[in-house]
Amino acid sequence: MKKFLSFSKPSQQSLTVAAAFCWVTACATKGPAPTTRTENMDVVEVVNVDKRDAPMIADPRGDVPANAAFNWQVFFKGVPAAKERPALQQNIKQLSGASTAADLLKRGRNEFSLGLLAAAESSFRQALRKERKNVDVLIDLAVTLQRQRRIPAALDMLAEAKSNLSAMERPDPAQIFKYRYTLAMTYLANDDRTRAHAILTDLIGKDRAFLPGYAALAFSYLKDDKDSVAKFITEQALDRGGDHASLYNILGVLAERKGQTAAARDHYNHALKLSDTYTPALVNRGNLHFAAKEASMAEDDYKKALDADPANVDAMIGLGVVQRKTGRFSAAQETFGRALEIDADSPQARFNLAILMRENLKDEGQALRYFTEVTQSEHANENLKKMASAAINEIRNL
Repeated sequence: MKKFLSFSKPSQQSLTVAAAFCWVTACATKGPAPTTRTENMDVVEVVNVDKRDAPMIADPRGDVPANAAFNWQVFFKGVPAAKERPALQQNIKQLSGASTAADLLKRGRNEFSLGLLAAAESSFRQALRKERKNVDVLIDLAVTLQRQRRIPAALDMLAEAKSNLSAMERPDPAQIFKYRYTLAMTYLANDDRTRAHAILTDLIGKDRAFLPGYAALAFSYLKDDKDSVAKFITEQALDRGGDHASLYNILGVLAERKGQTAAARDHYNHALKLSDTYTPALVNRGNLHFAAKEASMAEDDYKKALDADPANVDAMIGLGVVQRKTGRFSAAQETFGRALEIDADSPQARFNLAILMRENLKDEGQALRYFTEVTQSEHANENLKKMASAAINEIRNL
């Protein structure tokens, strides 16, 4: 089964990031020095994103000093720990009748942190109707849209946020920092790594302990199979900023790719000790359990991930595979269907649904349809396409 490595909000991740500095390409051993130049908020222009003309974003005014106190630990808190969730749920209830932009923003953030993306979007849009120029609302709405894989809509919100920041005589450096990180993560979600890397390396230059930035960069290189670069960046982050669940999750993936299963499990466990609801580590540990034929333990991890992040497609796919392997075919079909409702482009969900249809529900017509869609998907890797093609040939030759 495919290893699922995605971030949740920065965290998501989820969520949750070329290089202005040589170290990103592993051509030096020193880290970046803080920049003192006037900042271009985007580093590069936003054009032709997702095969459409995205809004052009004007240059900002002013500088972001290299020693600015961005307090990213507050801005980019991860998925709440299990013990924190009841208080957040209670706060959402208390704010059910919220009428001010500030209260609506607070409610939306709590909803987002619990994985209630549709509710969070509604709260943010209500807040935006109260205060159209509220930069925090625009950025939080952009993050929510990005998590829903609505990249063009997220870029629209970010363009509006930047326009408002650029119009300010003295924009808040912390808001600029948050805007830029969100833009970088949106670029990564759209596989636009060059622009994402440029922003992330610049942010790390401003705050050498910005762990979510390191993690996003490392994960991006991991996706590109540049394991040595990913490891270098992760180790730099650990040296400079201390513990963060996302970093140990990456170390776990790197160990797993080398066949070091015990080490990988240790890293995932360490990530979950730091954050017991960190969904990527839960999903990856669940995958290890499944590979070791520990189906009940795998299912437990996938369900914990979904409790923390109900929209986590990777956890749904893992859960669906366990359900199929343990004979719960109707439940598996429902789970894969739910994954496709959230991410209609997911080739992994579609491939596993095709296997279920062919091998268990004996519906080769539907299986053929889903396998064909995998071969046509822009998001499927070559190995998955080859397996789908082979399955198609087998069905047609029967």
